[in-house]
Amino acid sequence: MSVDQPTDHPAERNGRSFSRPSESDRADSTNHRLRPSNRQALSAPLTEEDGVALREEVRDWGNTDGHRPVTWGAAVRRWRTYIEEADTDIVLRNDATGEYSAGSDPHRFAEEYSNKQYAKLKDLERGLRRDYGKRLHTAMLSLTASSTDDDGDPLPPVDHLHELDSSWEAVRRELSRQLTDRRWEYLAILEPHESGYLHIHIAVFVEGVVTRDEFAPVIEAHLRNCDQAGRDAHDTADDSTISIKRVGLDRRELHAAAEGFEYGESIGNLGTYLAEYLGTHSGDPLDAPDHQQMSNAVLWSTGKQRWRPSQGAQSYMASIRPDDDATASEWSVHGVVQGTEFIRVEEPTGGVDRFVTSTHPPG
Repeated sequence: MSVDQPTDHPAERNGRSFSRPSESDRADSTNHRLRPSNRQALSAPLTEEDGVALREEVRDWGNTDGHRPVTWGAAVRRWRTYIEEADTDIVLRNDATGEYSAGSDPHRFAEEYSNKQYAKLKDLERGLRRDYGKRLHTAMLSLTASSTDDDGDPLPPVDHLHELDSSWEAVRRELSRQLTDRRWEYLAILEPHESGYLHIHIAVFVEGVVTRDEFAPVIEAHLRNCDQAGRDAHDTADDSTISIKRVGLDRRELHAAAEGFEYGESIGNLGTYLAEYLGTHSGDPLDAPDHQQMSNAVLWSTGKQRWRPSQGAQSYMASIRPDDDATASEWSVHGVVQGTEFIRVEEPTGGVDRFVTSTHPPG
């Protein structure tokens, strides 16, 4: 199938499909001067900026003005083609013996990959509960950015994502300042609004009681450093911006009550709680709701990861090999098999060809 051939995609469907429940669609009604329809947004180019690295599949070969990307709608169609044709096995080579081994390697939008992500979230929960015990508390911070310009026109989704993420270093530094002398970790998660544009949730895991006031300066850091962030969408008194919860209850719910928390304000299953913020689809990604397919196309085009853990959180989620697996480190990725074609993997891109946007005529 040609990547430009019309197919069933968000811009051409009226039906809906089902996904895991999102914990935070409430944020979608704010931070927009005039929210564009999905159809309007899909007509925008992925980016209008130069110097942006994107997958080769979303290059607009018909554009004579330079190395330019296709529209968001075309990127969704090409993402769907990628999913339809994805049939990849990973090939490993034992550097000591020269043996080869192959196995399935599900793409990151596959249901199997979502299940692996959930397993890692449960590993994170177990590690935090083990180390922080009953003093484990979680703050969920939400960061958004307007998806329209001053005239109410939809922003290119990649440019919007870059602007949303422009405050990250300032936000991380402010978190560190506010939690000095505390044990804490974080997991930043990208989730789509119903518009298809992305926003950020930061789950902060802290040993001991924390308050809303401790995190208000973190939200301010985002507002100062992200030009598209609106103050009306970041009310620090609202749970949609800062939500504090205690993790776990004893049978009589005494620990939460002793610290002034109601039962409904505590988390029994942290892994499930975090998975709801991921907002991922639990089945075939091609059956996901329109806004999830739109955001998946942006993540696929840019190579952006859906979550960003702190170093400590990453260590909790890391796969642990058995102690007696002496040969585990001797295996390295040699290549991938797509259909009947073997592709040697030598570059850090994992075999993905990319181009860099520019407005200068090629060659």
